[in-house]
Amino acid sequence: MYSYSMKQERFETYVLEHKESGSYIEVVPERGCIVSRYVYRGQDVLYLDQATLDDPSKNIRGGNPILFPISSYLENETYTYEGKAYQLKQHGFARQLAGRVTSVHANEQEASISLELVDDEATRERYPFSFRLMMTYTLRADGLTIEAGITNNDHKTMPYYLGYHPYFYVEDKATLELTIPSSSYNEMLPNSMAQSQFNMQQQESNVIYDQLQANSCTMIDRARSLQVTIEYDEVYQYIVLWALQDKPFICIEPWMAPVNGMNVGKGIQQLAPGESDHSAVLIRPQLL
Repeated sequence: MYSYSMKQERFETYVLEHKESGSYIEVVPERGCIVSRYVYRGQDVLYLDQATLDDPSKNIRGGNPILFPISSYLENETYTYEGKAYQLKQHGFARQLAGRVTSVHANEQEASISLELVDDEATRERYPFSFRLMMTYTLRADGLTIEAGITNNDHKTMPYYLGYHPYFYVEDKATLELTIPSSSYNEMLPNSMAQSQFNMQQQESNVIYDQLQANSCTMIDRARSLQVTIEYDEVYQYIVLWALQDKPFICIEPWMAPVNGMNVGKGIQQLAPGESDHSAVLIRPQLL
């Protein structure tokens, strides 16, 4: 039987769980509606630096931050809309917004929570649109489904591109196996040397894959006999890998657009007034 509860830590936190299997997620509405933890059968799927979650002046390092209305960065943190320049920092602003829970339920098969993020005066200075971003997280036996519904509440067409930044916990990177459905990628760090495969042993590693040949990728943590498959809708055309040498995580990030997408014109979704878009990502753990 699935259940849900709420606890008050530094921030109000919702817990969706299946106690019999030792699986649960934690969701923090005030911190960008983030899934801060995902535990599957007693194993941490996601990494979390708790101090960054507790400090609202910091970007959270861990969990699954939402990247909206852009993923990655813009050249000079600037884009132009209808002849006017706007400033947007890396990965947009959704992860800094406080969200609101709209529904939560649990039954024999699943537990689910829906939350919304909406525009305000501060967001409209950087992104001149009225929007509603509805996030629904559903925990089932086969994994965690992440659904995004984006509605344009404005009178003009709204450009955006969504992404996610999940931090997957890895006990021993030397035993990690990755399968990414593409051989086409670019190094994203300045002065990086092109390599035959993603190298997690250097101080920082960051690459972006395009020309994806499938809608899923896989990591196997041999040290824990844990496999995690990330499945994503076709609108997610890029996969980014990011790792730091001294941290026990790897980020496997589905993005709709590449670096500087708003300016290079790739991957941008154009949402007409009053219309909505929906997309989904599934995180599917499995014990080997």
